Order: sequence, then C-alpha cells, then structure tokens
Amino acid sequence: MKEIVDYLLNLYKVNSITEIPTEDKVDFLCYLLATDTYGLDQILSQNSPVLRTVRGHTFETYFDEVLYLNGYSSQEMGGDSSIDRVVNGHTLQLKTPYKNGTKHGIAQYKTHKTHGAKSEQESMSYYHKLSSFSDFFVGLISYNPQQFLILHKSQLPLVSTNDNISRIKSPFSIDLTNTDGINAFHKLGVSVNPESILELYPNNNEILPETVKKCGVTTEVIVNTIINKSNFRVWDMAIKGFAREYAFEKYAAKINLHIQDPKVTGRPRYDKADFVIEDGSQYLFLQMKGLSIGNCKLDLEDPILGTETQLTRGRVNDHPTQSRLYLVADFDYLLLAVDPTIVSICNKIPLSDNLSWEFYKIPVSYLQFHPKFNNRLKSVQKFYYSELEKFRM
Repeated sequence: MKEIVDYLLNLYKVNSITEIPTEDKVDFLCYLLATDTYGLDQILSQNSPVLRTVRGHTFETYFDEVLYLNGYSSQEMGGDSSIDRVVNGHTLQLKTPYKNGTKHGIAQYKTHKTHGAKSEQESMSYYHKLSSFSDFFVGLISYNPQQFLILHKSQLPLVSTNDNISRIKSPFSIDLTNTDGINAFHKLGVSVNPESILELYPNNNEILPETVKKCGVTTEVIVNTIINKSNFRVWDMAIKGFAREYAFEKYAAKINLHIQDPKVTGRPRYDKADFVIEDGSQYLFLQMKGLSIGNCKLDLEDPILGTETQLTRGRVNDHPTQSRLYLVADFDYLLLAVDPTIVSICNKIPLSDNLSWEFYKIPVSYLQFHPKFNNRLKSVQKFYYSELEKFRM
C-alpha cells in the first residue's frame, strides 16, 4: 500500500490522499485489481472478513474527518498497541460495536488484545491492563444520528482477576440510557458543530452503493480508509485475497469451467481446499494462493514467485488438528493467482489499460514436501516465472 499511496501523491502532486477526487481513487483500485466498480463493490460488501475489517477501520477515518471539519487534528498512531489516535494530548482507542451484544439500549465492545494469548484460559494477558490502556475509549454507537461513546478509561468495566492487576473486561457492555459518554467530545477538549458533519452522510449517488449501505459511511471515507499506509493489511491480506477469488470465478465462467464449494463432497478436511471441479466420476480439489511478496524476487531476468502453502494459524508439526501445514492429500492442485501488477513486472512491460490476472494449476506432485513431515507440504513454494507457463490455465 505504501507504493500505491506514494504513486498517487506523486501523480497528482498533492500532499494528502484526501485531495484526490474519490472517483479517481476508486478507478485506480479497480485498475490494480483488473475489475470494475461493481466488482470492487462486490468484493468489499459480499465477503464478511473483508467487510468486517473495512468497517472497523472506516470508523477511524470518519472520526478523523469529524475532527478535521471542526478545526481539530487527529494524530494517527500505527502498530498494534492500544493507542489508535492522539487528540489534544489525549491517547484514544477507537472501536466499533460488537453486533451480537448491541441491542435494546445496550452497546457492547471488544477490547482484548489481538496478538498473543487467544483467550482468558490461555493467559490473563488476553485483557489490556488498565494502567497501560489509552486515556480514553471512543466507541461508535451510530453514524446517523451521529453518536459516539467517549469514556475515560477509569469508567470502563473491569474483569475479575487473580493477579491483583486491573484489566479491562472484553467484551464489556454500556447502558446507553445511563452514561455521560454519548457525544462527550468536551472530555477531549473538542467542540463539534452538528451541521459540520452533514457532508459525511451518504447520498443516492455513491460509487460503491452496497459497501456504503453496509458500512454506513460515504465512498470517500471507505476509499480513504483503504488507501492508507497504516491500513496495509486491509489491502494486502483482505481485499486482494478475495479479489483473486472473484477474478477466478469470473474467469472460470468465461471458459465454462464449473467450480463448486468443496463442502459438496463431504470429504474429511474438505475445508482445506477453496474449489472443486468434477473430472469424470471424481472431484479434483483446488487450493488458491496468492503471492507472498517477501518470498519473491521480481528484479531477476526470470523472476522467482513465492507463495505460502500453509494455514494462517497453528504450529509447524504433524498434529492431526493443530498443525498449520497442509497434508499432501488435502488438495490435488495448487491454484496460484498472480495479480495484474506482478504480471506486468514479470513480463517487463509497463502498466497498461489491459491488466489481467494469471492463474496456474500446479499439481501437488510438483510441489516441495516438508523435509521433516513428508506427508505434509513445505510451507513456502517458489517457482521461476518461466516454469509456470506449462501450468497456465
């Protein structure tokens, strides 16, 4: 994402992404994904992991806009700490509500750590210490009417612990009929004019209508959220992943390849594949992967393309349920998707109006097996670009 931001800033000769017309930013994202605005809208709105990530970060962008429109600055903080923003010297953590627990005048939020211990049972460090938490908690209640919950950390509910350390409960619930925190901007030394936020309300001509409807903010806020160096995970790990699936599904329809959900087979570990295709009386299982840029060498005469053939979570072992390594029998083909910009780099041609994805169906027998667990695949596979041609779909 850093390269995208820097390219756009240089192209438009501006200092901030917000100065570039929204339509131009949408068009550029579509260009990079070799899709159209409808396709981008579908990728964002119809895939819950993408939508959940985008929706969470759009609140941060929206909050920044509210402050900007009222003459205040909001300093963005990167990293995985409890601090998202700094306003007037106050540190803030911003959260959207936990949908399942928010109803009937009760708002619920999750504040546990997203790295390290996965639950209280594993370690009490799952919960944030009150002493090291941000000065204020800012939670979204609703966009229209605009309602934020602003509480000093001393007002947050605590979890019972055995270590005599004050830790913040997660999830915690707040009775909205009995709190002084609704739109309490004065706690941050901020005054917000209700009229100033009218331009932040979506209209009937939004470029990404389905995503706008589900996020509750304008296309501009959504796109500014995506094109943000600090939010690189939104683009690299969420949007691009589902964009390659969307592109492959369209390509499969174009060549009359009937792909199905692996669960139709009922086979054990069917969920370790993304698609199945019928081959006579049997199913062939396909696992789709994109490139791992850190494992690629794109500046060579014949570029090396690397991909991670392992699960997101788990350990490197041979445990039947806890290993992150794929079994050799989990799928029949690795379906390697090479995104449009990498295709241009590999072919040493400048970016053009005809960017497209490339898909390679690589037999598992061609892949490298794990040196210690020979019934499992090695976690990283590398190929010379030229050798992939024989597997091109």
